[in-house]
Amino acid sequence: MMKDNRLGRILSVLKGLGWRRWVLLGVNLLLLAAMGASLAGLEKMRSTPSTLSAARRFQGDGETRFAQLAVFMPEGKGKSEEDIQRFRQSLDGTLVEQSLEAPENGSLYIDAYSGTSSVTVTGESGGNVTVKAVGVGGDFFYFHPLPLLSGSYIRSDDLMDDLVVLDEEMAWRLYGSTDLAGMTVYINQKPFVVAGVIARETDFATRKAYTGDGGIFLSYSALSSLDEDAAITCYELVMPDPISGYAKGIVTDNFPVGEGDVVENSSRYSLSHLLEVAKSFGLRSMRLNGVIYPYWENAARLTEDYAALLLILAVMLALYPLLSALVFAIRETRRAYRFAKVKVPATVEAAVEKRREERLEQKYKKQQAEEPVREQGEED
Repeated sequence: MMKDNRLGRILSVLKGLGWRRWVLLGVNLLLLAAMGASLAGLEKMRSTPSTLSAARRFQGDGETRFAQLAVFMPEGKGKSEEDIQRFRQSLDGTLVEQSLEAPENGSLYIDAYSGTSSVTVTGESGGNVTVKAVGVGGDFFYFHPLPLLSGSYIRSDDLMDDLVVLDEEMAWRLYGSTDLAGMTVYINQKPFVVAGVIARETDFATRKAYTGDGGIFLSYSALSSLDEDAAITCYELVMPDPISGYAKGIVTDNFPVGEGDVVENSSRYSLSHLLEVAKSFGLRSMRLNGVIYPYWENAARLTEDYAALLLILAVMLALYPLLSALVFAIRETRRAYRFAKVKVPATVEAAVEKRREERLEQKYKKQQAEEPVREQGEED
């Protein structure tokens, strides 16, 4: 019975809203649904690039906070492996000075570097393909966990320097298969052994950013032997970041890149950074410092642009519902104030009157109780 009464009251209130309020309610609900869709899209942009999860995976369940950074050198001003080694030594000393200790049999940081060069690849069938090869060092495939279709990745501690990883498209073009571990390919007429075959990322951003017709990965030292002009143009690092900006400051101070870029991937989709992206949206398209980004950075920048637009859209969609809620709150507050202004004094006055009547009644009863006693005293 009580539920029926409540339902009846609710229906009565809804009927009394009027068509204008119904329209207003419908518009607000639609805008809130669109805002929710925008925020869901922003979250999808945040989770799209697989290359930005290295810090989270490296931290694991530990309490130390880590940051993932990427450094991009201008064209013609790349680094050498000796530069990387010097920075590692400097970083080791800095971490020791800050009393940051590595876990037993572990490390406080992990890094990778890469450079590109055009090479000619020849399969055993004799067909030649000119592609852009990526020379890698450090733990490159930790930062870029491309799915393995067969074989294995190459690592910086491999005993052999003649290993190569093909992507799926290159494997099909050369051999018509992806099960090629142990096969031989010739790069600039030098023999290399296929360590494995990988698949490219399938997310929409990478499909737009990667425009190559197939590619290969080999050690940076091997690439340097094939092209003496090769240089490291990308350096990636995961290191402790006990306070915000600490890791980026260490890299900026100890790994000079001139007009190059130092990007902190860990805070790439933070509110403050996305607002900065939105503020410089048009200017971001102009690259004036000579940096040519690898495809994975272009893919990340695309999702970053979309995330900034979705954030602005979500804010704009939320403005009208927020304004409506504010107007409603002000109206209800004013209505409550007017009600209280009339009702409260009346209630207080009624309470005072009731109290006065109670006192008079108590006084009267007391007098009635004392009257017989007084009469008896007079008779005595």
